[in-house]
Amino acid sequence: MTKLDPFRVAFILAALTAIRAIGPEVGDIATHPNELIFGFFSIQLFGFLTVALPRWIGRPITPVPVLWAILIAHAIAFLWGCGDPETAGVLRALTTLAGVVLLLSVTPPGKTTETLPILGLAALHALIGIAAFLHGWPQATMAGLAVIVLICIEVSNRIGIAVLAVARERAGYSKLTPVPTFISLPQRIFTILALALWGLGWNAAWPALAAFLFGMAWLVHIQPWRIKPYAGCVILAVGLLWKRLGFLLLALMDLGVADISPFAVIHAFAVGGLATLAIGIATSIVRKKDKRSLMPSLLADLIYVAIAGAAIARVGAALDFELYDRLIPLARWSWAIAFLGYIMFTLRGFIWPPLPTKA
Repeated sequence: MTKLDPFRVAFILAALTAIRAIGPEVGDIATHPNELIFGFFSIQLFGFLTVALPRWIGRPITPVPVLWAILIAHAIAFLWGCGDPETAGVLRALTTLAGVVLLLSVTPPGKTTETLPILGLAALHALIGIAAFLHGWPQATMAGLAVIVLICIEVSNRIGIAVLAVARERAGYSKLTPVPTFISLPQRIFTILALALWGLGWNAAWPALAAFLFGMAWLVHIQPWRIKPYAGCVILAVGLLWKRLGFLLLALMDLGVADISPFAVIHAFAVGGLATLAIGIATSIVRKKDKRSLMPSLLADLIYVAIAGAAIARVGAALDFELYDRLIPLARWSWAIAFLGYIMFTLRGFIWPPLPTKA
């Protein structure tokens, strides 16, 4: 049995939070938006950064006891949330902010350009969470979702493209060239502008449409269809596509050219984009840590199919209200299956380490 790494604890806490938020017979429709936005995504991001940050800065996260103290505080907040979600939300937001401070404290000055965009946004997200639970800011949920979407875009544009590039080369295609600046820069600018306007409740039609168009150009450039299903690459590509569709739905809604429910936009981003990419990136990390990067996994395939089904069902229910009663149970059960499988997948390498290979 191998040691229980901090990222595994964070991923399991995130998955339990996700199940409690909208799992069948468990989730509460009144509290699940904040539970997901300021709970699941915050803990998931922290788990990711405990793995990614040491590679970015070239040193481990220290002191280790403080790192574990933050995870223990997240666990306490999760348990507290079973009876008092408001107080637990404040504790969780403060814990998230403390985690960002720890990560910033170990980042050398010369590495801040690589880490500051994500850590700065994570700090902003934690502050919005404090405002949501402590001061009852009515726009906090949407603002928090907009910020976490932007964080996800920063992470997936960095990690997702790297994973897809490896899969492309393994499929026998030439090495992927960098996305041209005339595509990547406007895509980033219009994405930030559209999410800022959307998070504040203002009309984001034209920036969202531009973000969609430049985002699709970005996606076409990396040619995700030229990959084989290595280590969850297909589900990463699906998550990247869902984010673009989220901007398209937002543009159509704010332009008034189609009867698009705000909930379709929200869930295209949250379930289709965020949750799908979170699972795709996290299972890729777990595979690598378990030394099973290129090994097939029926459990992983089940997770990917389940989260894809949850996204389609939830957005479909928002687009066609007549199908709501049929699709919502399907979305909730698919969500629960995805995250129960995710917990098993995360623990697999800890409980059943791979057999040593023969020399």
